Amino acid sequence: MRIARVFPTKTNMTPNDRDAFYSNDKPWEFIWPLDYKEIHISCVFTWDIPKAKELAEGWRVIAPVKIGGPAIDGESDQPFEAGMYLKKGITITSRGCPNGCSFCLVRKGLIEFDNFPEGNIIQDNNILSCSNRHWRLVVSMLKKQRAIEFKGGLDKNLITPKIAEDLRGLRIKTLWLACDQPQSIGPLRKAVEILKKAGFKSSHLYCYVLIGNNARENIHRLKEVRKTGCMPFAQLFRNKTDSLIYSNSWKRFARRWSKPMIIRKRTARIILKSQDVRGGNGETIDIQK
Repeated sequence: MRIARVFPTKTNMTPNDRDAFYSNDKPWEFIWPLDYKEIHISCVFTWDIPKAKELAEGWRVIAPVKIGGPAIDGESDQPFEAGMYLKKGITITSRGCPNGCSFCLVRKGLIEFDNFPEGNIIQDNNILSCSNRHWRLVVSMLKKQRAIEFKGGLDKNLITPKIAEDLRGLRIKTLWLACDQPQSIGPLRKAVEILKKAGFKSSHLYCYVLIGNNARENIHRLKEVRKTGCMPFAQLFRNKTDSLIYSNSWKRFARRWSKPMIIRKRTARIILKSQDVRGGNGETIDIQK
């Protein structure tokens, strides 16, 4: 059965095959016949729900529509289907995370799958929290892959010399870590030291850095991440409703700290104030509360 998948937001993870469509695509404008039996609106982010419902109305002229995805149905507890709602090459071998961080939207406990699709991009929420048996299954699969990326992130607190050696035996392109709180700098520094001792270079190491609440602290943390040898990748915090409003200065700052070429050349000076980040009621937002 031929199914069209429609995505409210296009990211570097969404599929790009001929049956994948996005919010700006109008079904009645295409030249070729759209002989689909079903239309699936895939909604990942809660703030995209209104757009997903609007898309559903427009696509009903083609075929029956189903709306689903993490934002609608919650986090799935089913095995990952390769190439359907994420582009080919991405695989998910486990779901959920046991950490329960206050700023993270993942709320499902850890579930491991024995039968997972092969792929070179690991998108698990927390692969290193899995059992040693599962980790060995994943490593065995990855030995057949090239340009491997751990885009879901590796928990810095769980990186050991043994894990680093396992990773060193693979054809790694990028390893992604995270440093979302001031107290994360120490554990990140230790994890990077372990990875570098195993032979990884700075060109392999990237780090997600959550920002948007305190300009002075955020800048300090980004610079500390850079000092460890990781390439920082700044991300402005977004809540479930995407109701936080950031000033243009914050947005420019985030962009400049998420582009490696700019970071390598210089650190742009932008004046930021914590009160630039406001919710709908005008109160300053502190995401560390």
